[in-house]
Amino acid sequence: MTNSLSPIGTPEEGWMPASKKWTPQAWLQTFEVLDLGVGEMQWPILDLAEQHRPQVLVHLLELSEADRYLRFGYMAHDEQLAQYVGTIDFRRDVMSGIFNEERELIAVSHLALPPSALSEPMSASWRAECALATGEWGGSVLAPWRARGLGQRLFRHACVIARNANVHRLTIQALTENAPMIHIVKSHGATLERMGSETEATVLLPDKDFMSQWAQWVSSCYGQAFYASSAQAQRFWHKVGDATLLER
Repeated sequence: MTNSLSPIGTPEEGWMPASKKWTPQAWLQTFEVLDLGVGEMQWPILDLAEQHRPQVLVHLLELSEADRYLRFGYMAHDEQLAQYVGTIDFRRDVMSGIFNEERELIAVSHLALPPSALSEPMSASWRAECALATGEWGGSVLAPWRARGLGQRLFRHACVIARNANVHRLTIQALTENAPMIHIVKSHGATLERMGSETEATVLLPDKDFMSQWAQWVSSCYGQAFYASSAQAQRFWHKVGDATLLER
């Protein structure tokens, strides 16, 4: 499905794996997915749908050859990118994105959910499948918009969505040379298995709870409201966030 993340922000430490006790600290880490600090409010995450398919393609076509190689694990040509975007199933694949005030898609997250996440719940077979449920994740951020933590936030957002879909682990296939991606997943508690030129990362996720579901709902509502606002309003928040970051 996906291989790596070409962008990199500054990752935060301490994602709580499922094997650890669910502590108040983990609740705070779940709350952080809302991204409502001044520096983060300027770039909220929007849940993408079928109508965004052309913009996803435009975003990928703007990646450099080196970025395409890191993102997919091979030098993807324009025709291959178009084929990839054409196979996205928005009923099964959770696509998330971040836009600038010109309505350009500057960051994209692709979370592929397993069939158990879409099947009818509460049956014995469903519970057995959920115990082994694994999702796959990949993403990209355009070069001019990196070093803002967008890639890290997209990954954290995907983790919360996966939890709420009863997925207990995420796998990320990354080129071993992709140090930024390896650093992000390691900071979220991933275990790594190196296989020559590639590294498979596995992130264990806690069970869903009220807090994770609430966080996803609020984040989704805020993203929709932000991008429904005027370009002038968005530009204002972008300038406020940039000024805040410069003061640090």
